[in-house]
Amino acid sequence: MSVVIPSPAEIGAGISLVSDGACDMASSAVQQFVTSPSIAETGLNMLASQIEVLEQLVAKLREVSAGIEQVHDKLAATVQLEWHSPAGNAFREAVGTRQEHAHKLRETSMQTATLAGQGIDELRIMIASLQTLLAAARSAVGSTAGTAVAGMCA
Repeated sequence: MSVVIPSPAEIGAGISLVSDGACDMASSAVQQFVTSPSIAETGLNMLASQIEVLEQLVAKLREVSAGIEQVHDKLAATVQLEWHSPAGNAFREAVGTRQEHAHKLRETSMQTATLAGQGIDELRIMIASLQTLLAAARSAVGSTAGTAVAGMCA
């Protein structure tokens, strides 16, 4: 049994082939890292897409508030009825109480809608900042890795 020892040129060619393949793979991996979204970026994008749902909820809350205001106004109109009797007085008192509740509920719903709108705006700003930071970090890491691969494969 004889063992064939490759020539230095064959060994060099083999090393070069492996090295070129490794460099191509490393370069491809760096490029994929730079262009593919990370789990964090995907999560931020999903969160950003859900802001529209929150905005719809805030819009509904404002609609409810407008409806409560209409009820409040109708209750105010019924209090003006001239009905002087014990039943009329009890009715006005009950309506007055409901009117107060409607007013407080409307104020609460409007304050909640305003705070929710501000929260949505802050969330948008935070998401945009995080997306910018992630993109910058991805670019910096990709650039550093690309430089390292280019230096090793040159």
